[in-house]
Amino acid sequence: MTNQLTTLFPLPARQPGMPVSQETDTCRRRIQKLPRRTQQVFLLSRLDNLSYTAIAQLLETDVEAVERCMTRTLEQCAGQSGDSPADDVITTQALRWYVHLQSPLATASQRIEFRHWLDADTRHLSAFQASERLWCRLIAPAAILGASGWHRRKRKPYIGWLLLTAFLCSLLVTAEAFSTLLT
Repeated sequence: MTNQLTTLFPLPARQPGMPVSQETDTCRRRIQKLPRRTQQVFLLSRLDNLSYTAIAQLLETDVEAVERCMTRTLEQCAGQSGDSPADDVITTQALRWYVHLQSPLATASQRIEFRHWLDADTRHLSAFQASERLWCRLIAPAAILGASGWHRRKRKPYIGWLLLTAFLCSLLVTAEAFSTLLT
């Protein structure tokens, strides 16, 4: 298992103009269907190698939310394999274990529980290894999605100012309307 969802060997960055494989393009499209915040969490983890704690601090959220975003991204990229429903359940469990074990919230008892889950069925180990391989393959779609560096920027407070301005304008309009009724 990799530490903090990173590979042992750094992968070269994708060169512009290089052809994109069908698998890379499929994963990129699946990730783009996710909410922007989920994409941002994924890119901060995959491209910038930030820990869940660092991502949570940067985005002013909690580690559980970061973990949910990472799980959602991996589940989206794993897609529907067409296997039996039992295999899909095992794949989902493996993806969730893969993400949770990277979290600082993973306790010693949960790690023991994971070992029991892993030893319970040979399909569990296979699914967990497939989860790790999927994580390694996601560097190419991540490089494409994060090429502009948008994921490193915090959300601007423009929305708050916009709401405040709209509220003040509505107060002025209401006051104007009320004053015309009184006269």
